[in-house]
Amino acid sequence: MSDTPERLRRLRELFDAVMDLPPADRDSYLDQVTASDPLLRREVEALITSSDMTDVRLESPMGARAFPPPDAAPLVGQRLGAYDVVRLVGMGGMGAVYEAVRADDQYRKRVAIKIVQRGLDSDLTLARFRRERQILASLEHPNIATLLDGGVTPDGRPFLVMEFVEGDPITTWCDARARSIRERVALFRQVCGAVQHAHKNLVVHRDLKPGNILVTDDGTAKLLDFGIAKLLGDEGDDDAMPLTRGGARAFTPEYASPEQIRGLQLSTASDVYSLGVVFFELLVGRRPHLFTSHAVIDIEQVVLTAAVPRPSAVVTDDAAARRGERTADRLRRRLRGELDQIALMALRPEPTLRYASVDAFDDDLRRHLTSLPIAAQRGWAGYRLRKFAQRNLAAVTASVLVLLALIGGVISTTAQARRARAAQLKSDRVSGFLAELLASVRPERGGRDVPVSEVLDGAAKRIETELAGEPAVRAELESVIGGSYQSLGRYDDAKRHLDTALALRRRVDGARSNSAVIGLNNVAGLFLARGELDKADTMFREALALKRGTSSKPDTLLASVLDNLGSVAHGRGQDLEGETFHRQALAIRRDISGPRNDMVAFSLNNVAVSLGDQNKWAAAESLHRQAIAILEANHPTPHPLVADAMNALATALDLQGKNAAAESAYVETVTMRRKLLGPEHPDYAFTVFNYAMFEFDQKRYAHAMELASEVLSLRGKSLPESHPSVAAALQTVGRCLDQLGDTPGGARALTESLELRKRYLPAGSWLIASSEGVLGEHYVLTKEYRRAEQLLLHTDEVLRGVMGADSPRTQTNVKRIVALYDAWGQPEKSAAFKAKLVAKSP
Repeated sequence: MSDTPERLRRLRELFDAVMDLPPADRDSYLDQVTASDPLLRREVEALITSSDMTDVRLESPMGARAFPPPDAAPLVGQRLGAYDVVRLVGMGGMGAVYEAVRADDQYRKRVAIKIVQRGLDSDLTLARFRRERQILASLEHPNIATLLDGGVTPDGRPFLVMEFVEGDPITTWCDARARSIRERVALFRQVCGAVQHAHKNLVVHRDLKPGNILVTDDGTAKLLDFGIAKLLGDEGDDDAMPLTRGGARAFTPEYASPEQIRGLQLSTASDVYSLGVVFFELLVGRRPHLFTSHAVIDIEQVVLTAAVPRPSAVVTDDAAARRGERTADRLRRRLRGELDQIALMALRPEPTLRYASVDAFDDDLRRHLTSLPIAAQRGWAGYRLRKFAQRNLAAVTASVLVLLALIGGVISTTAQARRARAAQLKSDRVSGFLAELLASVRPERGGRDVPVSEVLDGAAKRIETELAGEPAVRAELESVIGGSYQSLGRYDDAKRHLDTALALRRRVDGARSNSAVIGLNNVAGLFLARGELDKADTMFREALALKRGTSSKPDTLLASVLDNLGSVAHGRGQDLEGETFHRQALAIRRDISGPRNDMVAFSLNNVAVSLGDQNKWAAAESLHRQAIAILEANHPTPHPLVADAMNALATALDLQGKNAAAESAYVETVTMRRKLLGPEHPDYAFTVFNYAMFEFDQKRYAHAMELASEVLSLRGKSLPESHPSVAAALQTVGRCLDQLGDTPGGARALTESLELRKRYLPAGSWLIASSEGVLGEHYVLTKEYRRAEQLLLHTDEVLRGVMGADSPRTQTNVKRIVALYDAWGQPEKSAAFKAKLVAKSP
């Protein structure tokens, strides 16, 4: 029987009457009123079934049941036309959605198949299904899931084949990535474009909600599910369907417009309202109305009677954090004004007072993002003047400065202006010197292609004479040059320049200035890189005391000093203290810069390293991955900072014994750094060395030696003799040669590694002791037990004094001593050291 308006109204009336009855009385009532029309009874029963299904999980973004119907599973593994059904994705009031793959001779493509379920294939449902197919066929937009194909199952049920969209609801996607308000508005505009396209094709969606707006990994929004959409001007639709009773509704009440809930005639204004609800939720993490129960009748009552609050009035700390704001007050200020007005205009209860179209809604969002006046804001002169100033900041600022200068020349005579001018001149002078220096070695300028070290050597000679009368400029450049020498491992040269910079900073800016703290931090950082932990600790603590004495307000400099103190503690094996310092730095950086700043990712990595050294691997790995997620969101890959974070994750995976994942991360990092930095960069060499150590632990000695040899090929080029990677790579080569049977070659490499560390590191360094321990391991292999004992016991003494008995490095050396006494046949001594082994925490 056709779906006439009269029949649809009769069906609605009957359904309403049945749902008002106790469940026990429904069958007898239907027996009476549908005795002459069995099809009508079946359609009412199908609606009751749909009601039960949609009531199971009201908040499910897919409208999905908690369990599939009995006939859902048999379709999995079957073929529908050219498509192999892979799995059930979700269930809704009209039917089920499956993932499938086109697997004929033409091509393979991942698709979604929507199919009417048995028991729900009434005339009404089939009419809706046919209309959805008609609607999707008329829509072609990059932000709307595409209709690809269609067909009929062997038992006569129609199905649609659509683009498979793998993504998350728009609210979930934004929260998981802590997207800012500006980023959320920009993403929401994609949705507006899709809905406006539907409206231009005379289609009203009628069920806009986050579950029908998915966002893919690359940030593309996709509008789904036109199952209850309406064709404007089509009077033969299902507006007479029972929409709200008992949960059997053709929309989601939490996102429905007031006129939709009342069952009135709908227009595009209804979609504007639903988009307003989604927009409100994107801004503050909750819908405009709060409900005391999930009963549909209660939801309807609230939507129809309660006033919509301003988004800024319902902000929470959690919502602020998920939007990259440090506090709720900051988010409140971000929303107050224009975004409040835009949301409220979309959510006005009277359709005629909302935005006239989704296009108008979208245009106000565009104007907000570009600092133009919005239609939702009253057009008072002050508001428009402020927007003009925001758009033309440079011109307005210049005009104001001219005006102030004419009034009294105030700006030019203040101390603040003099300081700003001096800082600008210093910055210009530093930039000019560096630009001239780099230009001097460009081939096209008559120069030649030279190593970075030679450029630095030339700068070091020039700076002392050319900038003798500009101590502030020279201090900045001495810091740059000293830091560059440090990155190349030329520590003696680095110290000379960093010491000079510190002295100049103290002379120019004062011994208790922030500038002096920077100088102390830089020199202490050099001691840390050289392994002189006591000296580093002393200077960092001096910098910390000075910093706290000059200002009580935390800033990025304080965070840097705290982070460095954490690294000192880590180097000493004091992992809990190191974690504390790193977490303090992390908290400051988050508070100042928000949760998605690059330096927050840096601190997350440092905390993760401290946790790993405490064998808290699950937490450590999680933080490493958080850091990578932040950096990948901030920078297109490949990027040096992403590579740094990936290198840290690879090491964490390696030390956990997650060999497959670690190897993948090492290879990815090596590939990224080689592409970004080239095969001679020290950072690339560092990753190759780590990968070599991993391969050694996997007993792939030939490949490990090949990788370590690649690092050594840079010796005397981009890596000076003093660079830590040279001694470390020699050590790996020596250990590989031992395992491959060339113990004389192993002895030469290990001895050379130890001598390099003795030459360039201070006496008592734990790195020297570590080299002695590895050489002692070699002597165990060659059965030179007395020589091994002398070295291993000395290593044990140093490591216990510097790092403590429980340090992983100390424990590794204890295991070597146990192996020595076992091989030497001295069980008593072996047992004594076995007792010193510490069981690993789970």
